[in-house]
Amino acid sequence: MSDLSIREFGYIIQKEAKEGSNGDESATGSSIDTIAVDKKAWDYLESYAYSSYKDNRFIRPSNYKDKKALQVVNFVGVITIPDDIHLEILPKTCEGSQKNSDVRKLLVRMLMEVDELPFIKSTDAVVEVFNKPLPDVLITLFLKQLADVVRKGIRKDYKRIEAEERFLKGRLLVSHQINQPISRRHLFRIAYDVFSENRAENRLIHSALIQVAKWSKSEANQKTARELRFAFNEIPKSTDYKTDFSLWRNSRDMISYKPLLYWVKLILNQQSPFSIKGDSKGISFLFPMETLFEKYVAKILEKKALKDYSSYKVEKQVKNKYLAKIPANGSWVFQLKPDLAIFERNSSIETPICILDTKWKLIDQDAKYDNGNEDNKVGISQSDMYQMFAYGHKYLNGQGKLLLIYPKWTNFTNEKNFVLNDGLVLNVFPFDLDNADNSANDLLEKLKPT
Repeated sequence: MSDLSIREFGYIIQKEAKEGSNGDESATGSSIDTIAVDKKAWDYLESYAYSSYKDNRFIRPSNYKDKKALQVVNFVGVITIPDDIHLEILPKTCEGSQKNSDVRKLLVRMLMEVDELPFIKSTDAVVEVFNKPLPDVLITLFLKQLADVVRKGIRKDYKRIEAEERFLKGRLLVSHQINQPISRRHLFRIAYDVFSENRAENRLIHSALIQVAKWSKSEANQKTARELRFAFNEIPKSTDYKTDFSLWRNSRDMISYKPLLYWVKLILNQQSPFSIKGDSKGISFLFPMETLFEKYVAKILEKKALKDYSSYKVEKQVKNKYLAKIPANGSWVFQLKPDLAIFERNSSIETPICILDTKWKLIDQDAKYDNGNEDNKVGISQSDMYQMFAYGHKYLNGQGKLLLIYPKWTNFTNEKNFVLNDGLVLNVFPFDLDNADNSANDLLEKLKPT
């Protein structure tokens, strides 16, 4: 396996055959915003760029320096492309250069918080993993979680065995015994239970462990995987993922296994925001970055409100309001679905006090028009403003606070305010991904009555 890294909106170009280049990156001009791949990998990626399949929208045809190119869009994660190459797509959090390890650390920290893939908590002991490409980061964290499960003990379950023996054991299968041929009537048809580690969860984990051992390039990961496989030596691999996943139990005695379910589904390509469909045999998963940002902000706000602002309730994806009604039949149309709503609890009454929407976009507070005048819109789209105006009137009756949340970066550090009408104010808020708790606290403080 080899690794290539690129960030959102970077360009992929086809590598030019240059005598003596020997695949040297300097010969291809590779950087975090531009990488070069050979023809086989290019053809593979280009097929996705021109595909109509909805899950292939992570890449699109483009041009780079007057040459044909492919551009990755606002998805992050990793996919495996021909010649056993891991293509790592990282978030774009500034316009200038970024250290891959810093961005990778941020991405994993965000993934740790979202519900869909609850990663284990990072500690000082695993900080160094963020210098590795994303696949090995994920493998390291998976192996650490699995090691914790093995230390607590691999769970066993009773497995029903039907057999033909010379002795009685368990229960005699009377109907089968009666139908035994004369030549075999000296044998007993019996059924009995064996307390065994051969259960669906362990078969799937064993299969996932074999996969990551093949993918990892890290010696430490390889060593850990070999050690963990000893614990699963007597357990067969899963031969039917779908059936075994349906048998996965989340009962109280299996609580230590629960976090592993998400990992195993990801590794065996059974679950991710989407996995690349095709001939790729490596780990492949992609997250739409705007969705990850939305879920991350929601999770941080929920935790902060629960801890320090008990009168507030954070609700995700509220959708009980519509923009218009059809007079002929009285049906409501054009449902309004803001990302977040904050309610204030007073006795048994919950009153909406703020509607929030997140946007994964780098806006520029110092933006200027071509004529040199300041752009007071700072890159906020008109459609977003119309959307927030509708939210304010439908959910807040035209009175209250609206928050439009963008990621904080060098050129967006100060909040910007707009008055939509008397009593309805829109705050454009920079959310600091490196200090998320502080940002959540600042945001919730703004909702207190003045």
